Amino acid sequence: MQRPLRATDFTLDYVAEVLAQRGVITADARRTALAREPAQRARLLREQSRQGRALRRAELSPVELLASFAFPDARREGELVDEDKAAGVVAEAAGVVYRKIDPLKLDAQLITRTLSRPFARRHAVLPLERRNGALVVATANPFDGELFESLRGLTGSEIQPVLAAPSDIHRAIAEVYGFRQQIREAQSQLSGEAPAADVGNLEQFVDLSGLEALEASSEPVIAAVEYLLHYAFEQRASDIHVEPRREESIIRMRIDGVLHPVYRIPKGVHGAIANRFKIMSRLDIAAKKPQDGRIRTARGDAEMELRVSTVPTTFGDKIVIRILDPNVLVRDLSELGFLPDERETFERWLDRPHGLVIVTGPTGSGKTTTLYSALQALTSPEVNVVTIEDPIEMVHEDFNQIAANPKTGTGFADALRHVLRQDPDVIMVGEVRDAETASQAVQAALTGHMVLTTLHTSDSVGAVARLRDLGVPSFLVGATLTGVVAQRLVRQVCPACAQDVPLTADEVAALGVKHPEDWAGKLLARRGEGCAKCRYTGYYGRTGLFEVLPMNARLRHLVADGATPEVLQRTARQDGLRSLREHAVRKVASGVTSFEEAVRGTADAEGWR
Repeated sequence: MQRPLRATDFTLDYVAEVLAQRGVITADARRTALAREPAQRARLLREQSRQGRALRRAELSPVELLASFAFPDARREGELVDEDKAAGVVAEAAGVVYRKIDPLKLDAQLITRTLSRPFARRHAVLPLERRNGALVVATANPFDGELFESLRGLTGSEIQPVLAAPSDIHRAIAEVYGFRQQIREAQSQLSGEAPAADVGNLEQFVDLSGLEALEASSEPVIAAVEYLLHYAFEQRASDIHVEPRREESIIRMRIDGVLHPVYRIPKGVHGAIANRFKIMSRLDIAAKKPQDGRIRTARGDAEMELRVSTVPTTFGDKIVIRILDPNVLVRDLSELGFLPDERETFERWLDRPHGLVIVTGPTGSGKTTTLYSALQALTSPEVNVVTIEDPIEMVHEDFNQIAANPKTGTGFADALRHVLRQDPDVIMVGEVRDAETASQAVQAALTGHMVLTTLHTSDSVGAVARLRDLGVPSFLVGATLTGVVAQRLVRQVCPACAQDVPLTADEVAALGVKHPEDWAGKLLARRGEGCAKCRYTGYYGRTGLFEVLPMNARLRHLVADGATPEVLQRTARQDGLRSLREHAVRKVASGVTSFEEAVRGTADAEGWR
């Protein structure tokens, strides 16, 4: 009878054999891994030593070691065997559960109260949750019975081990224990009199420390804030919310448009963390009023900007940090989500020497990304690009950016008048809010400039009515308007767990299909089942829905004659206008987004009602 496997049996040879037997790697790959094991192990240990103490460990997991070879997955062309894939296959062979660690679902209190940091790091083990009286722990070695016995003695609970990727375990240990340690130290320091903050000699650029430096930091509040920013960057968060409550403060992060609770921190630490963000963004820490500031920092080789907003609430300052990642805010036009013919139309507008291009949509619909991406496409040494924004979303070295500020007498209209004396080729006006700005923007387009701007309307034709409401004569709208883009943002179906699902009769009817009862159960859409990659939401990333309205000769004539929005809409549809709803249907049919997201994203647009 074969003896039970022990911790020492969990070797590279074992992992490689399991993967080879199950067809994940070839026999040649297995032999290569075993032959190169000593050199590969030494190389990885050197790399970890350079990473610093926060991520360094005493030994390497065989799963981690095998994944470092980056062997091709013999079952799936174009894919490599990474830690997650190797750990999942090994878990199945060993008869244990594989768990992808979701950093947003970790219980920091449970982790730090159950095990000490040295113990967790030394044994590569992480408490995840309590379930039915047992403690579920992530481990890098599913056969380490002695470790599980030690944990049973330490915790007084039955231990339910699950296998996880070693790198995920160690990163979670570094971040959770590091953040909690700094919060505890900050709470200890602040238990007496609150420390005075030095607001002198502030730098605009904030250099975030690495994890090793943070671990050794003697400034716990500073370190805690930097841990928080590192964490947000890794999770692809667009916003961080630091919200005071009566007994504690809550930290949440917005990812793919949805807020996720992340941490709870003691009430006494909130003020110090709020002050740290104020100092970093050059705000007055003594002022009890709403304030806005900016932080410039770096993630790897890329600079990033953080926009900080503070508002006093009943229990303290509420802080919201908007993360402006240039890789997200400025993109190639092909990455925004336009359908091919829509992108070609939009690019033709940008090729014109003058005219007015309007992007419409509610707040958070991606208008700024579309405008910045368009400006990037227009930028060249021969073109003078000027923007007027309130506030400046992200500093871009290729644009001449002006901050509009009505409080100081420099509103959009005033700034635009001055810009016209600066020999501009392309002008971006952040938003047309009043009659004077609308008039100035139209005059700029009439006098030979390309003007891009935004309006708040639900669809593309609504932009014409809005300009008229702002006092722009119909004949000028018809003469200057090149085109309008209405847009929304929706979440994309996670490619890792997408499944085909049949649509019901009601869903088919909502798509505008005639005789929906005949098609129920026959039309398929894609829906994410939920997996570790998407945090079991079924969605990963976002894309745009667009309604692109070009102003052809017939529409210009109708606009100049004062035609109603209904007439313009009907004519545009006859000329081939694809509505937001129809664009959404195409995205559903092609599996980019789900039916539910399409309905949610276009609920306020014409066509779903």
